[in-house]
Amino acid sequence: MSNQAAAATGITAIMGFKASQAAAKNAKLTAEYNAKIAENEKVLLQRSARDEQAKLREGSDKLVSAQRVSAAKSGVVVGTGSNLLALRDTFMKTEEDAIAIRYASSIQEQAKTAQAAMIRAEGASRSSALKTQAYANLIESGSKAATLMG
Repeated sequence: MSNQAAAATGITAIMGFKASQAAAKNAKLTAEYNAKIAENEKVLLQRSARDEQAKLREGSDKLVSAQRVSAAKSGVVVGTGSNLLALRDTFMKTEEDAIAIRYASSIQEQAKTAQAAMIRAEGASRSSALKTQAYANLIESGSKAATLMG
């Protein structure tokens, strides 16, 4: 009877070991998948920032055109004085806003890069822990089997 119990323990140990190894591989693959999602989100953030800047510049161009038309209607020369200052302020404000958009986007992109790295590190850690546990269980089961065999 003890040989049969020892054999059953050995088979159970091998099956548990294989399952733990598969879980370790799965943990690493899942982490890589989630990290790729974070990296793809980073690309989407870059595209969104680029689109936001394009809309900002388009709106600014329309504002500048409206300012020029208003100045022309009033009969004032656009190349001098307060009209020129208003145009300059519009261009400067547009650039400040564009810089703010790029800065905010870069912070979000860095966060996604860090998130992807953290996900990969957690996956590697979990995978390593599962592999270690698999070996510990295998050794423990081997010990039990040896005890059962007498």
